[in-house]
Amino acid sequence: MRPVATLTFLFCLAATSAFAGARLDMIKARGHLVCGVAADTPGLSLNDAKGGFTGFEPDLCRAIAIAIFGVPKVAFRPATTAAAFLKDNDTDIVIRGLSWTFAREAGAPLRFGPIYLYDGQTFLVRTNSGLNTAAALSSKTICVPRETFADFLPPLQFYFATHSLVLKTIVANSRADAAKMFFAGGCDALTADETELAEAVIAEDAKPGAYTVLSEQITKEPLAPLLRKGDDQFFDIVRWAVFALIDAEEMGVSSKTLASARTSPDPSVKAFLAASAPNFAPGWSGAVIETVGNYGEIFDRHLGTMTPARLPRGANRSWIEGGLLYAPPIR
Repeated sequence: MRPVATLTFLFCLAATSAFAGARLDMIKARGHLVCGVAADTPGLSLNDAKGGFTGFEPDLCRAIAIAIFGVPKVAFRPATTAAAFLKDNDTDIVIRGLSWTFAREAGAPLRFGPIYLYDGQTFLVRTNSGLNTAAALSSKTICVPRETFADFLPPLQFYFATHSLVLKTIVANSRADAAKMFFAGGCDALTADETELAEAVIAEDAKPGAYTVLSEQITKEPLAPLLRKGDDQFFDIVRWAVFALIDAEEMGVSSKTLASARTSPDPSVKAFLAASAPNFAPGWSGAVIETVGNYGEIFDRHLGTMTPARLPRGANRSWIEGGLLYAPPIR
């Protein structure tokens, strides 16, 4: 732990010289955040019949907007590619299932924020099939979408070869066709990223527990918000809004326990709810949790126990429970 006096000096220096960057100035002048999301991925982001966006990623956008304004002043815009984002200066941030990779960030005027979902390619099976592991899929038929063939097939081939398994694939024209084929019984398993498989189950409106996403992932797909480089003040807000969701769950602060947390003697909880800094709205941390809940609440509501997918937390558990979610403390 660094000396307190040094930290206090640095904080005071930062506070006196703090300013809102060009992007943050634009957002505040506009009066709302513009967040690029997907329109048709149940669980992650879906434009519903009422014209509103629901899902894990829109809730992250709301958390960021609350950190700026104190309330979820956010407009959603369908987002496609990183290249399209760069051409659209009105969109402030994109949160739409983008994997943080070297090719997307290095050498480009883009930067990724903190990882909000540890995703990866895996398999969807019928729960009553007895196919409980990737090894059990040897000689079984696996549906693979042609449109993402180049992404999903090489890792599949490598995994099966290195584990001495027999690979049998059935190729469908699209992800939707591959899912339709699987649910109709045309193959034993469906392969895609974990969140995409959850999306398929939710879209199918399947009976809870009828399908299982295997816990084994054969690729790494860390999902993170996409911003432009040079938006340092806005980047700070994005980071700490996401970190607040993770820290709150770790401390047991949720939308249901927030009232009692405000009188908690725990110094960590006190510091969390008293968090204040230039460019952040007063009371932002508590307002975030009151509006969208903590990380676990968001996950359960859109991908986990409250959905037909019942996606296990896996790597997306807090570090104190053996997962990978670890956020710097808000104090």
